[in-house]
Amino acid sequence: MCREQFAALDGRDPLEIPDPPSDEAWRRFRWDSVTGAVRDLAAGVHSHGKPITAAVFPTPTIARTLVRQAWDEWPLDRVFPMLYHSFYLEDIPWIGDGVREGVAALAGGSVDGGPRAGTPLNAGLYLPALDPAQLAEAVTTARDAGAAGVSTFEMHGLTDEHLAALGEVL
Repeated sequence: MCREQFAALDGRDPLEIPDPPSDEAWRRFRWDSVTGAVRDLAAGVHSHGKPITAAVFPTPTIARTLVRQAWDEWPLDRVFPMLYHSFYLEDIPWIGDGVREGVAALAGGSVDGGPRAGTPLNAGLYLPALDPAQLAEAVTTARDAGAAGVSTFEMHGLTDEHLAALGEVL
């Protein structure tokens, strides 16, 4: 179905494009398809007076490149980018860079059902990659970069020592 829809819009079958992943029109079509589905879901959820959120890939740039998510264009009430620094072989300061990129992208305001300016961003932190001191550093880094909050993934790894470290920075 997607092939036919793209061909109707563009005049080409994506299977006949020499390098589909690098073709701008095909990439945009895929981003728009996912974004359209999210907009439809958000409209349904919002019609019931409920908020909608999503855990997304870490930055708009990485999300577009790896999984064709244009999450900074989605009408979400809060976004949770998975800033799992260890997955990308990065250090904790990378979390701050990711928060800044996401916050800046979300600051653009609402366009055709897209995000409202100031959509809150909670930095998603991967707990198994963070000892208590590193968790405190990651939270401080995210907050200093403009995150509205943080969320941790892998709840079973949260220890009393992690909680104590959080208590020192919150």
